[in-house]
Amino acid sequence: MNRALPLVPPVNGVLRPCLLNLLSRSSSYALTLLMAPAGSGKSTLLQHWRAAIQDTLVYCPLHVRDNEPMQFFRRLTECIREQVEVFDSAWFNPLAVESNLSAHVMAELLIDALGSVEHRLYVVLDDFQWIKDERILEVMSALLEQLPQNVHLVIASRNHPGFSLSRLKLENRLLSIDQHDLRLSAEQVQLLNADLGGAPLSLEYIDSLLSMTEGWVAGVKIALLAYARSGARALQRFDGNQPEIVDYFGHVVLRQLPAELREFLLCCALLERFDGALCDHVMQRKGSARLLEDFAERQLFLLPIENQPGWFRFHALLQDFLCRRLWVEHYTQLDELNRRAADYYLSHGEFELALSHARRCSDQSAFLELLEYSCADWVRCGRFADILRWLESMSDEVLSTHPRLVVWLVAALTMSRRFHQAHYYLELLEASDVAAVEPATLRFLSLTLGLFEHDKDFVTPAQWCDSLNTTHSLEVRACTLAALAYQHLLAARLQEAIRCASEAKQMLRQCGYSFLESYTDLIIALCHRNAGRAAFARKEVSNDFLRSDPAEPEWVNRATAMVVTLYEQNRMDEAQDLCERLMEVINSSSATEAIATVYITLSRLVHRRGHSNRASRLLDQLSCILQLGNYSRFVSQVGQEGMCQAWLSGKPALLEVLAQRFDLPARLQKGEWESTREYDESWERSGLACVYWLRSRGAPGQAQAERILKVLAASLKRSEMQARLLVIEANQLVLAAANQTQEQQLAALLRVIERFGITNMSRSVFDEAPGLGALVQGLAKTGVLVVPERYREHYGEFFEVEQGVSASHPIACGVLTGKEIEIFECLLNGLSNTQISDKTGIALSTTKWHLKNIYSKLNVSSRTEAILSVRPRTSIN
Repeated sequence: MNRALPLVPPVNGVLRPCLLNLLSRSSSYALTLLMAPAGSGKSTLLQHWRAAIQDTLVYCPLHVRDNEPMQFFRRLTECIREQVEVFDSAWFNPLAVESNLSAHVMAELLIDALGSVEHRLYVVLDDFQWIKDERILEVMSALLEQLPQNVHLVIASRNHPGFSLSRLKLENRLLSIDQHDLRLSAEQVQLLNADLGGAPLSLEYIDSLLSMTEGWVAGVKIALLAYARSGARALQRFDGNQPEIVDYFGHVVLRQLPAELREFLLCCALLERFDGALCDHVMQRKGSARLLEDFAERQLFLLPIENQPGWFRFHALLQDFLCRRLWVEHYTQLDELNRRAADYYLSHGEFELALSHARRCSDQSAFLELLEYSCADWVRCGRFADILRWLESMSDEVLSTHPRLVVWLVAALTMSRRFHQAHYYLELLEASDVAAVEPATLRFLSLTLGLFEHDKDFVTPAQWCDSLNTTHSLEVRACTLAALAYQHLLAARLQEAIRCASEAKQMLRQCGYSFLESYTDLIIALCHRNAGRAAFARKEVSNDFLRSDPAEPEWVNRATAMVVTLYEQNRMDEAQDLCERLMEVINSSSATEAIATVYITLSRLVHRRGHSNRASRLLDQLSCILQLGNYSRFVSQVGQEGMCQAWLSGKPALLEVLAQRFDLPARLQKGEWESTREYDESWERSGLACVYWLRSRGAPGQAQAERILKVLAASLKRSEMQARLLVIEANQLVLAAANQTQEQQLAALLRVIERFGITNMSRSVFDEAPGLGALVQGLAKTGVLVVPERYREHYGEFFEVEQGVSASHPIACGVLTGKEIEIFECLLNGLSNTQISDKTGIALSTTKWHLKNIYSKLNVSSRTEAILSVRPRTSIN
């Protein structure tokens, strides 16, 4: 089954079959709106429904903090994924959310993900009244316009959801359940009273109670609790309207509690959620856990928190009342209570809750001190979004008097690619009293900002090395060394990058900078990959990945390094699964190297599975992200991958569009790849993209493609980028194969293997040199190429050739692309152009374009000559 049975907590309250039957009609509607005031029994009804329903139900209770697109959609995705294994959680892209992707596009992505669910699915959003963000509401509205027929949305809210329901009403796709439907009947009042342990009620009393409360569940419950303690006279001053009912509960019910218990409840109201240990600490007492359980059993509006045994919260109505009473009766104790709460949360590493309580204290200096401490911890573990959330709203006046906060803010803005704002606050820091900030720290911030903003075009100032002096703090030296390692990587100085990163890693571990330590791991892994030593650090990458907590930002860097390892080993399913997990957590504060690596790798993997639309969408999204800085290096990677995919997919129109987008014709005409130069990655990758474009044009472009590859190879031979050189030489092998005998093909391939080693003939080489796999297949099939068994285990797919295909067949020689192979086989089977078009699903005009390319690559001019050209030659054996 797809569904994992939800953990539904025990449900208190009266079972209401009529309402459950009404809710069961949700299967006929796109949206069921359960709208009623607080205390009407909405959540209790939903809990009963969850316990009874047989279909898959996703329950997503919302909170105030969910009123933010990133948090809302992440929470929704996690809740659905928990219950539905086939749900494609990759639709949720934190970076796309942060880049303000349109509501309709986001809705389409979510609809596509829900489309993978074949069975009936209910998605319940409880307490939707907290959601007021326009973007969230726009997405929900767009989602309901095209919601799959087997998916049904249920919204429980105290008020109107904030988006138009008119169209749903007109189309009879809306089921409304309101406060009138939720009113208690006389029979249900009697049952509720029995559930609360009360004596049987007279019909007269019940009628009077229903008249005053209008069947409002919370009002009835409060009255019954008061009746159980004060008898019939409890109704004499009972007003019935909601505010008065809550006050009445306080004055009649709470007043009868012992002073100790009453004070306990009042102090608990200070806390959003609480358990026995927290209450013991805040109130300096013992035995709170048992007391909480007692209150919960007596149903004094204390609610258990789902999936957190021992934790509780108050009903919203009661918490509001208790907070007001706490403010009146214990005003002088509030600071001390909040301070203890802050201390408790801080000791448990819950900085957000600690700060929220510290901010309520009258002594703001203590709050700011705690904020500095929290930001320092967040920097060490890479939680830059938390820093921005707390510091961005603070005034320049406050920040200028607390320079350490500005240091953390500049660092967070830099890592989040918000360079203009980082410059502004760096200037503010330099203009303020910087006595509390080490000069080397200012220098590091400035240099790091320049490096991340300008990427490979950044020129390292002479004073950079001053920050490595042992007179400076270990933190400054470690962070500076990590940045220097990255700068060496950008400049293709791989050995220096590895040396600096390895040294920085040890120092960062001593300082507790787990995020930057993981960043050095990624740098080292990428260096080994580019140097043609992908297997060298494989074990260390795996160990680092396994010891990382997926909930921590450092996991993103180590998981990215692991993706590289899995992909190069041709462990495609594992690589894609890990990429999909990364897509859910990568955000604007993630390293650009990680973002680009994950997006491009996942795009390549899904394209290989035939999902070309998603592959293109991933590359487009990455292109939007890269607009935030000077990232010509990453843009060239996107260009190369996009051109390769368009060529392999047989999309000539798209190839031309991409060639123009990346300015390839103009750059080619200017002679950009006519002569060698010092290695530059963006120049090399754009050159390879140009080779794909020229190869797609058939014979006329082959000579030019060969010249470009020769220039690229000459430049790479003078660099440390051996993996890139191997890719270029693999493309040269494929181009040359069309005019070579089998002996020549084998000799050329063996020369490459001898120079680079067979272990470096990894997945990326095959993927970035289209046709290499077919060339190797042909040689292995004839037996002239002996392949080690261990290598064959990893790359077996490249040594399995279709039955009846000869070694001299253009499929085996690597002349044709995947799409051209499919069309050529149709031609060999005697199909006409129209029949080929029908069978492959390609337009007739595009089919003719492919055939023209095939004839050109085979140096023939007709269909007959093409068929004759693949007759087997004499075997070299």
